[in-house]
Amino acid sequence: MSALGNGGQAVGSSGHSAVVGGLLPPVRPFPRGIATVRAMVEVAGEHGVPLARCLANSGLSEAAVTDEGAHVRAGQELIVAHNLVRAMGDPPGLGLEVGRRIRLRTYSVWGFALLASPTLGDAAAVGLRYLELTFAVVGIHLQHGPGEVHLVLDDACVPRSIRRFLIEREIAVIRTILDSILGEPFTPLRVDLRFARPRSSTPYEALAGTPIVFGAPRNAFVADAALLDRPLPQADHHTMRVCERECRVLLARRAETGSAGRVADLLARWPEGIPAMGAAASALHMSTRTLHRRLSAEGTSYRRLVDEARHARAVDMLTTAGLGVEQIAARLGYADGAAFVRAFRRWTGATPGAYRVGLPGGG
Repeated sequence: MSALGNGGQAVGSSGHSAVVGGLLPPVRPFPRGIATVRAMVEVAGEHGVPLARCLANSGLSEAAVTDEGAHVRAGQELIVAHNLVRAMGDPPGLGLEVGRRIRLRTYSVWGFALLASPTLGDAAAVGLRYLELTFAVVGIHLQHGPGEVHLVLDDACVPRSIRRFLIEREIAVIRTILDSILGEPFTPLRVDLRFARPRSSTPYEALAGTPIVFGAPRNAFVADAALLDRPLPQADHHTMRVCERECRVLLARRAETGSAGRVADLLARWPEGIPAMGAAASALHMSTRTLHRRLSAEGTSYRRLVDEARHARAVDMLTTAGLGVEQIAARLGYADGAAFVRAFRRWTGATPGAYRVGLPGGG
């Protein structure tokens, strides 16, 4: 799973809570590895979409995609996702195709800690504690009800234009990782999906043996609650302790160098327009000079982060909110519509109007 939850109470043989963890922040901003971007460009390449088109305006180089040590920000990953979905026309199952390429080993010590846990519930607890070491961009929480446990994927705060793609991706990753942890195919009682049944549900046949409910109130895996108490075949207390210790070290290191993520999160949540750098620094309880220095040390700048935030918000407003150019320009802090159109063309290679017409159902 790209994630299991967001901190909170352990679950397992010792007992269950009604809701484990809580909803994650929208589009979690912290840096993550390159694996999900690589999976997207691999799928794109197999469908004839050039690498340069996938990476357009993301700030990522082609070399970064093959660099195992490269890290990306959530905003960059979402730009690549937007590019892929737009280039391919948002076909049903695209996210499933990408998600199936993400393996448990991709998560390094986080994944090993889950594998070495005594029970699936204990693995969930590890996932909750060290969630920032994963790739999830949707909110996820574990909810326990009478005889059932629900792994809920909350998509309310991700861009609508790529919402189905991201949920599909999470569903595929969760299924793959649970198979690995359990040592056998994971078969939930059902999978609930908020989006409507597509014209062709063939791509979802990959979830063989699992009833799928389209148009459900929320996205969720629904399983027998007893599954949380299932012993895991590779349980090893010593390995789990070692991996947890490494997770703590990685998390502490990330906290020390996470200014870009904090700024990205701030920009995503800012109520009106885009704050000046001084206002952003003040909101983060530091001086403008300190913020500039920290962002430089992380290889980015406030201007670049603002550009990424504007790009993501512009695409979302243009494709889902039905807003005009002048309205979007005002909301993003541009002096006028013409300035916004120039920026949008730089990001996407198209005017806002042409971009909207080119969307599925937009013509």
